[in-house]
Amino acid sequence: MNAVTKTLSAATSTATKLSGPILYNAKIAGQIAKQVYIREGMAPPSGAQIESAKQATIKFVKSAGSANTWKNISKDQYLKAGLVAAEAYTFFLFGEIIGRRNFVGYDVESADSHAEHH
Repeated sequence: MNAVTKTLSAATSTATKLSGPILYNAKIAGQIAKQVYIREGMAPPSGAQIESAKQATIKFVKSAGSANTWKNISKDQYLKAGLVAAEAYTFFLFGEIIGRRNFVGYDVESADSHAEHH
C-alpha cells in the first residue's frame, strides 16, 4: 500500500508542477486565437447562412442523379472539390500517424518473434 501512496503522491506532485505552465500556455493560445479571430473578421454563421447552405445542399443532392448537373459544374469547381478532398485525406493521414504514434505501419510483432514465446 505504501508504494501506491508514493506513486500517487509523485503523480500529484508532477501534476501540480505542470498545472502552472499548462494553464499559462492555454491562456496564451486563447489570446492568439482571439487575435486571429478578430483580425480575420471571423464570425459564426448566422441562421440565414446555415439555412441557405442547407437548402443548396438539399437541392444539389436531389439533382445529383441528372447528367446536366455534372455538366454545369465548372473546372474551377471541380478543382476546388479536389483540393477539399485532398485536404480531408491529409487530415485523415495525420490522424492515422498520431493514432499509430509512427509514420509508417503499426508496431506489430512479427510471426517469427511470436513463435519464440511458445
